Amino acid sequence: SEIKEGRLGAVGNLMMNLWDKVDWVSGLEYSNGKEFGNFIRSENRLKIQFLKDYILNAKVNFQSANPSFNYLLNTSVYKKYNYYYSDAQNETVMELGGDIALKWFDSKLFANYFRIDNYAYFDADGQPNQSGSSMNISQIGGEATLTWKKFNFNTKLLFQSAINNKDLYPMPSFVGRANIYWQTKAFKNAAEIQTGIKAYYFSKFDSRDFLPILNEFVLPNSSAYSIGGEPILDIYFNLKVKTMRIYVEGQNFTEIFSQNKSFTAPYYPINDFRLN
Repeated sequence: SEIKEGRLGAVGNLMMNLWDKVDWVSGLEYSNGKEFGNFIRSENRLKIQFLKDYILNAKVNFQSANPSFNYLLNTSVYKKYNYYYSDAQNETVMELGGDIALKWFDSKLFANYFRIDNYAYFDADGQPNQSGSSMNISQIGGEATLTWKKFNFNTKLLFQSAINNKDLYPMPSFVGRANIYWQTKAFKNAAEIQTGIKAYYFSKFDSRDFLPILNEFVLPNSSAYSIGGEPILDIYFNLKVKTMRIYVEGQNFTEIFSQNKSFTAPYYPINDFRLN
């Protein structure tokens, strides 16, 4: 089967700057076709520098569009995964959020809220479906960099939760990243050395399963299991001499000392220790 259509649309943009302290950028895109109906996307961003070292960014984004093609049509040698989802409704996503940049520790605090109507997903049998009620997701977090002499510590933390319909979009409630490194000049300032450890972590949660036949994530079934709750550590060394750069990285080096228990999805462990 084939799906074809011609579409007609328009795009508009607006930019404003007031007193060199307020920037407003808006964009609107609209198109229409017989097969996939209306597509609307609006992006609006506001930047305010109310004090010298403080910047506030706010955003209001909206999109209404048909689900991606994988939800609408699939042909496969496996009969179960041959489908044509003819009753798909536009999936609408509204995003409200913003961040504030602070001078202390080169830090940033942010918050986001998403409302998704007609959320498209694959059920545990690998069949396309859409939610009957809205999904609401909240996120808060921050990022900061601490420096002491030649040592640096950068971290980013995210806390998130689906307020309702949690079973349709399982997610870790906490995601964290940290980078601890030492940086210095060398060889009479002709070179620069940077070496450190990067750490990644997300809390344990009942992840969706990955289905290779569809190349999509599907809701977990009765045999699924949780992933997360295991830190992942990388070590690296970076040397820059004029235009030459040497970079060595040891990924997941904790696997040398203990069994690899980290997964990107159920049944899909991350790489064992690898030297790049």
